[in-house]
Amino acid sequence: MGVMMEFGAADANGALGFTCETCTTKQTSKLLHDLIQSIVSALEARDPHTAEHSLRVGDMAERTCSLIGLPDDVTATIHMAAHVHDIGKIGIPDRILLRNARLTPAEHALLRNHPRIGYDILSGCESLDGVAEIVLHHHERWDGSGYPDGLAGERIPLGARIVAVCDSIDAMLGKRLCKKSMAPRECVQEIFLNAGSMYDPDIAWFVLKHWDAIVGRVEFRDFIVAEPGAYHALCCSVPAPKALDLIA
Repeated sequence: MGVMMEFGAADANGALGFTCETCTTKQTSKLLHDLIQSIVSALEARDPHTAEHSLRVGDMAERTCSLIGLPDDVTATIHMAAHVHDIGKIGIPDRILLRNARLTPAEHALLRNHPRIGYDILSGCESLDGVAEIVLHHHERWDGSGYPDGLAGERIPLGARIVAVCDSIDAMLGKRLCKKSMAPRECVQEIFLNAGSMYDPDIAWFVLKHWDAIVGRVEFRDFIVAEPGAYHALCCSVPAPKALDLIA
């Protein structure tokens, strides 16, 4: 999918070193970059699958921000938050985090604590306040049915809304412990169907409009580029995004 990520050689313990190409080439604060990389390494030691997922989400979020034209400092904050959006899973028991089967309702309730745990980890560093807020709210939903605080619409931080879309795309396309990866076309339809309920419809539409640049080349690009309005109406009943000038 053309993700901007490098895989280092295995260390003495056989662990792979994941390195973010964007972080190493952008003018991000070296101190914050090193801190974020250390946090990702800690997550990798616990769950390499989640660490790799987080790096891909970080790259997709950074490309989304760049295409939208957000300021560099805002892009850097969102990019770093996407890298560590699942850091709270460090506090989730192995029997839940690494389980190769569907979770019970009680286990799923425990897993839903990870945004709050992640916030608690990051909020101790004043320089990461913006990152911590995005991590806390990346599972909120546009319609207010998400967690942990049930925020809705633009009350959800912009970065959290961007991370939510990128997180879902990678979760659907990537291999998971207890679920097969989804075909790209199915993933696109899921994002469409949930635009305006789960996702900010403008951000969801923007990502789909620029799918090749953000996610990677796919065989159904002509449907998105040729007649986006018609394809949107075909896929779901959610009103077309209001900010069409944003995605022109």
